[in-house]
Amino acid sequence: MITGILLVQAVAFAILSAIIASNKNRSAGGWGALGFLFGLFGFIAAIAVGEVEDDTRSSRRRSSQQKSSSSEKKQTPRNKEKESASQTFDPDEHEKKCPMCAEYIKLEARRCKHCGHEFSEEEVERQIEEKRKEIEGERQDEDDETEKTINMDNLTKPQRYSLDTHRFIDDGSECERCGLSKAYIVEHLYKCPYSDR
Repeated sequence: MITGILLVQAVAFAILSAIIASNKNRSAGGWGALGFLFGLFGFIAAIAVGEVEDDTRSSRRRSSQQKSSSSEKKQTPRNKEKESASQTFDPDEHEKKCPMCAEYIKLEARRCKHCGHEFSEEEVERQIEEKRKEIEGERQDEDDETEKTINMDNLTKPQRYSLDTHRFIDDGSECERCGLSKAYIVEHLYKCPYSDR
């Protein structure tokens, strides 16, 4: 009789632990076994453990963290300029407007949190790609405009001094010693570290 009660209890905790673990993107079989073996303690552990992220999101975050940590290691002015010119596109920082309720939701969302409208996977990927191209196009336009607007007559004294510390090849736009562009030098008043001035 007691053995039967203990067996029913173990099976109940195994099923409950497996359901909780499954809802948290964890292994239902493994947590079910823990619930079966440890009963109430396995069930409490399944409740207490945190949720695991989806594989696609976690790998995307991992790669973006690796990119940011590798760029933090070597922050030379040339790298800073490249980073500011072509910062990585992060879909989490952008929103889209739901066509049904006109509320703003995350760009990667497949379902509107306000009205429940669902977006297909292809539609979400297309929207992300459109936004990426739009952002990169704006950055390129800003870079082109900055490059065009450098007029030597309109520069301030500190800007001229900063440019004079650099050596440009045949009126080129990059310093031959440090590799920075005129636009970056003027904007940041950057003195060439290889200059004797």
